[in-house]
Amino acid sequence: MVRHSFAPLVVLVTALYILQAQCTPVVFQKRGICATEDPDPSFLSALDLVQVDESRPNAGSEARQGPIEIETWFHIVTSKAEAGKVTNDMINSQFSILQDAYEDASILFRLLGVTRHVNDVWARNEDEVAMKTALRKGSYRTLNVYFQTDLQASPGDTGRANHRGALSSNDLSSSVLGFCTLPDPSINATSARADYIKDGCNVLAKTMPGGSLDLYNRGGTAIHEIGHWNGLLHTFQGESCSSDNPGDYIADTPQQSTPTDGCPARKDSCVDSPGLDPIHDFMDYSSDVCYESFTPGQTQRMRRMWASMREGK
Repeated sequence: MVRHSFAPLVVLVTALYILQAQCTPVVFQKRGICATEDPDPSFLSALDLVQVDESRPNAGSEARQGPIEIETWFHIVTSKAEAGKVTNDMINSQFSILQDAYEDASILFRLLGVTRHVNDVWARNEDEVAMKTALRKGSYRTLNVYFQTDLQASPGDTGRANHRGALSSNDLSSSVLGFCTLPDPSINATSARADYIKDGCNVLAKTMPGGSLDLYNRGGTAIHEIGHWNGLLHTFQGESCSSDNPGDYIADTPQQSTPTDGCPARKDSCVDSPGLDPIHDFMDYSSDVCYESFTPGQTQRMRRMWASMREGK
């Protein structure tokens, strides 16, 4: 598998573990756990069917047939104070990194457009439904990514959204790097737009390439969140080494009981299970410099989930 490196894209100015590094003191904090409840029973039931399909003879070769092209919209939502800070170069670099990360899966993104909006309320994600009602483009199979300068988790949100971490610094007012929806088995080709209006990914704009969040400004957050949109769970799902814990329901990701902080040289949170923690996997919580790839099993899963839960909808 090709291993992707973000090193040429931005200058690495610090080796500190997390968050904005400047000449002034910084308060550091580990990434948080997932923002909401575990995948609901309907998603897990659909996942069971996908796993049965994957177990068929030749399922792997079938899943690799032909590229998947995902129509994509980027929405840049800034506060007045941050207006103009998300440059065209940042947008172009983010899209290029996204294409590169999913290339081995033969998943391609076709960027149909970029919209820009200055709205303090939307930038903080304080009225997510209103924002997405106004901005969302396309059908259920269309990927909408909202890059928000002051992103916060939606108050009272009960949807399937995921943190890449809770954090604090003297530069960062947000408490999350991003969250995204998993595919919803209840959506079909005739579903009303209102039924999936919140579908998509919300990403802190400071995590884009060239953004101000050191160690997390190489575009890895968008790759991670879009992995959720494509049906992947965290590699540490369930946070247990127990044999009863199915983890992320993918056979070739080693069992992992804790999310990764930063980019350690080696980590093994389940010493009695085969393999080291997949710290270079896009679906862990590692820092961007650590991110390299998806596993073949994750690649197959994303393609199967697309075929069963988004294609044609």
